[in-house]
Amino acid sequence: MNTNTQRYWDTTADEYQRQTRISCTDFHYGPLLPGDGLLQLLPWDVAGMACLELGAGAAQNSLYLASRGAACTAVDISERQLEVGRTLAGELGLEIELVQGDLEALPFQRHAAFDLIHSVYALPFVDDQEAVIRTAATLLTPGGVLLLSTAHPLANAEWLAVDDDETGIFLQDYFVPPVDARVGESEGLPEGGVSACCPAPLSHVFKWLRDAGLEVLDFLEPEPLAVENPDEHPGKGVPYDSPEWRERFEELARIPVVAIFRARKPEQA
Repeated sequence: MNTNTQRYWDTTADEYQRQTRISCTDFHYGPLLPGDGLLQLLPWDVAGMACLELGAGAAQNSLYLASRGAACTAVDISERQLEVGRTLAGELGLEIELVQGDLEALPFQRHAAFDLIHSVYALPFVDDQEAVIRTAATLLTPGGVLLLSTAHPLANAEWLAVDDDETGIFLQDYFVPPVDARVGESEGLPEGGVSACCPAPLSHVFKWLRDAGLEVLDFLEPEPLAVENPDEHPGKGVPYDSPEWRERFEELARIPVVAIFRARKPEQA
């Protein structure tokens, strides 16, 4: 990440949080996807576990884990996003540690400090994704879990009309997928920064996890859920939702937008 990314999220944080419904009562993995109430990738009992969230935004996932008794630290490059997280924590009566920091230069000196490290859709926004995974592996305790949700390369493909009543995607190069770059805009802030999402081929992510000494336990390309009212079934619905993503449901139902990896650091011999 860089100052351009930081400026983007500081500029757009308030509007993003207003437009996006992000639950604190279930763990989310991406837009319109089932939460952990259905996917069940988290450890069964997180009480007392030391957890670290990378690219936390307003730290809703950390707040969910804290509500289950975990000791949570959440890192994000945007101070404005973290301010929203502080407000949410106060409203919920929960305590978490919120740290402003770059994922490529994490402000932690200690190794083997966390039992669970989780990151949702933050990895493709950093320049050196392999280095982030390598650092996360160093920070895990033996037996600790890295739960990683990242952008699928197909998510940045271009939708085209194939004929009169058919559409499909065009991806010129899977191994170098197009960058999804967005410019931050806010009244009175002409220099709103840029957010650039650069998905990596999934085989690369798998290799980076293995090269970091982690054992890959699960790999998922989850399908979205069509839920008219996501609040009807707490823990069984859609914990991450917005009007913009709902408009894209038909696209999301046809290609994977998110890939999820669950990996574990081996126990010491």
